[in-house]
Amino acid sequence: MANNKIIMKFIATTSDKLEKIGLKPGQLIFTTDDRVIYLDTDVKRTTYAAIMTIVDENTRQSLSSPIDGFYYVRKENALWNYYNGLWTQMTGQKSNLVFSDSGLPVAGENETLYVEDTAIYRWNELTHSYDCVGGASWENLA
Repeated sequence: MANNKIIMKFIATTSDKLEKIGLKPGQLIFTTDDRVIYLDTDVKRTTYAAIMTIVDENTRQSLSSPIDGFYYVRKENALWNYYNGLWTQMTGQKSNLVFSDSGLPVAGENETLYVEDTAIYRWNELTHSYDCVGGASWENLA
């Protein structure tokens, strides 16, 4: 029986330290200075600069010409990757991806991504604030 468990590791760093992080399958790296996302597979590191938001799973499945990249499916709270004609689910219903229409929590949790409007944030334990790591807006929250 195939193991369908999805294992992801999230890392936030700066672009000058990216070379020091070894290639590891399932690793999702966010560079906070240039706002780029990197996904490691067993053979390479792929660069992504945007995450598209989709309303629900039916909409994702009915996309006639998806482009390579990440897609956040809002209703199902799932992150998908479309690459080379194939869809790969990165997270699912019980994921460390939190969607909020009512604002971000006062304090976030490590290893959790927060989606608000068209931006994705990660809690920065050192500064006790959120860093924007993806989406249409690149503003940091105080």
